[in-house]
Amino acid sequence: MADSIADEADQREWWQTTHETMSYKVGEWSNGLDAFFSGQRHESDEKSFVSMRFGSIIESEDGVSGFFNLDARLHLPNTKDRLDLIIESDADELTQDNQLMDNESGQNIFQSAQNTRFATMLRYIKDEWNANIDLGVLVRMPMDPFVRIKFKQEYDLGRWGVEQNEALFTYYTLGNGGRYSLAVRLPFADRFEFGAELGATYLEFDSETYWRQNLYVNHALSDISKLRYQISYLQEGSRPHAESFLYFLEYQRILYGNWLIGQIKPQVTYERENDYQSEASLTASLEVLLGPGFL
Repeated sequence: MADSIADEADQREWWQTTHETMSYKVGEWSNGLDAFFSGQRHESDEKSFVSMRFGSIIESEDGVSGFFNLDARLHLPNTKDRLDLIIESDADELTQDNQLMDNESGQNIFQSAQNTRFATMLRYIKDEWNANIDLGVLVRMPMDPFVRIKFKQEYDLGRWGVEQNEALFTYYTLGNGGRYSLAVRLPFADRFEFGAELGATYLEFDSETYWRQNLYVNHALSDISKLRYQISYLQEGSRPHAESFLYFLEYQRILYGNWLIGQIKPQVTYERENDYQSEASLTASLEVLLGPGFL
């Protein structure tokens, strides 16, 4: 009996120790890069993190597929909080205004990990302008350097919160583009928040404009779980015409500590190219967060 309890303790320690080791390693990477750029070392910074998200997508038409995403931010505080090193997965997806699902289907988790297209960039933070300026490359052959600048403005109008974002970007092979978005949110009934979002993106390489409108309600069930109800309407063209309509329910729960998160998302989609026939899907995923702030 005692041996059984010891074995269970060792099993628990395996994944906890692995997470702790990798989280300390993220802090060491941040410290080393900070020393490289500023000439000074810092203690572990809680703003640095690595996010790994993986799971499965079950679709009524295409069956079961998998996905893997990896994103990271290494904060460099001794640069006067001006610089971050950013890694983004699927970075050649220039806009989300035309995306129907969070991830591409049609491959398993291992294929997704192999085919994930990363961008590595140095982000310069200009607080006076409320702007981020990204200088980076898409990690693929041939290398594709890019420049991206984002601006953000936030306002409080009574109980309403308003956020406005503008972005301009230029890629060596993918061309130029720009995006504008406007979002409003209103908290109500303690655990609820209503929100509306409008986004528009212009991509030069296909001379196309993509439009997206989202209406959602966030429902905090508890300190560790929440629901999101969302309806989205997608359009294309300089004179917008309907392309897609979708709605989903997203349940998210913290499964352990503050670093292991589970998510389930049933969704129904109607696309113009399929004569607006309903297509059901279910996305189930796990997210693992690594870094000094998750020890």
